[in-house]
Amino acid sequence: MLIPRLNIRASYLLAPEHFAQLSQNASILEQDERGVKVMQLENGNILKIFRVRHIFSLARIYSYARQFCRNADRLKKIGIPTVEIVQLFHFEDSADTAVMYQPLPGKTLRQLNNAGELDQALIKEFGRFVARLHQQGIYFRSLHFGNVVRTPEGQLGLIDIADLKTKSYSLTVWHRVRNFRHLLRYREDWATLSPTDRQTFLDSYFAVAALPADTETELRSKLTF
Repeated sequence: MLIPRLNIRASYLLAPEHFAQLSQNASILEQDERGVKVMQLENGNILKIFRVRHIFSLARIYSYARQFCRNADRLKKIGIPTVEIVQLFHFEDSADTAVMYQPLPGKTLRQLNNAGELDQALIKEFGRFVARLHQQGIYFRSLHFGNVVRTPEGQLGLIDIADLKTKSYSLTVWHRVRNFRHLLRYREDWATLSPTDRQTFLDSYFAVAALPADTETELRSKLTF
């Protein structure tokens, strides 16, 4: 819920009894030594908890959960499918925050790849999609096959968007190289793709990126699968 005029999302107190109620019959998707991090509620919604680990942290001023919501809002504004925010929460006596959201319907590229359904047409679309992100100033450190979803409508969208950053200009070569390094470090995703498939991905990317010739040459020289 956005507060009228201010365009600020309201945050609601998540009291212990409410958290316990939400946790009933929920499936734990991720946890660590500090407790549950992500769980899927009985109604299908996801509750993601952001814990502040340091005393001095900007997250105490502008929370990780609020950043997550902001990223979802910005992606939707430019037409990139992503999760649907339901509620932003804060806790008593803690700087920890949480966000409840509806997951983005569809299958990840990793799921499609493991099922042998990542064909050349989809690889081409993926290359175009990454170029579009970069052209629109989106730097997504968690960009990989597991965080890109093909929706039932055939569109590509993003999930797990906590560390996504948006810039007011298209990404520089330096940022593009760094983002490709994040994408290409998941060798198991690319291992099943043929050299032709990989070339298709790159050619599709550069066709949409429309970079100056010298910039494209520089970027190509830095990309290795």
